[in-house]
Amino acid sequence: MKTSLALATAAALLTTLSACGGDDGGKGSEYCKDLKSASTQFDSLSSSDVSKLDEAFKTFHSLSKEAPGDVKDDWKTLDDGITQVEKALKEAGLKFSDFAQIQQGKMPEGVDVAKLQGLATEFSKLNSKEFDKASKAIEKHAKDVCKVNLTS
Repeated sequence: MKTSLALATAAALLTTLSACGGDDGGKGSEYCKDLKSASTQFDSLSSSDVSKLDEAFKTFHSLSKEAPGDVKDDWKTLDDGITQVEKALKEAGLKFSDFAQIQQGKMPEGVDVAKLQGLATEFSKLNSKEFDKASKAIEKHAKDVCKVNLTS
């Protein structure tokens, strides 16, 4: 199912951003500390356990809000994409907890199948050049400022 592939893409993005730990973005800043703390949560997504995406996305939004000026716009790009995915899921009548059923080939009650098919479009936006550029800028900032390698 295309939705599963797209969800895996979202999980991969979060995993990519997981290992960093910025206020002004310096190594000892709250942003760096919070991002580093979130790495354990994001690392669990690499196992394709979609049941934890809701919590991971909440953390993602929080990190976006506290991002330092150097990467604020990049975080906004990523956060806007995640927000659109969440909105599309809600409109389709899906919760993250429903994906376990979907992966087993069962359709949860109340799901709008037509809108479910549109989810692939929203997830595909997470593979855009703009999204990739923002992700790379955050990775570079993490390495240069927070002294954390996100690509490990």
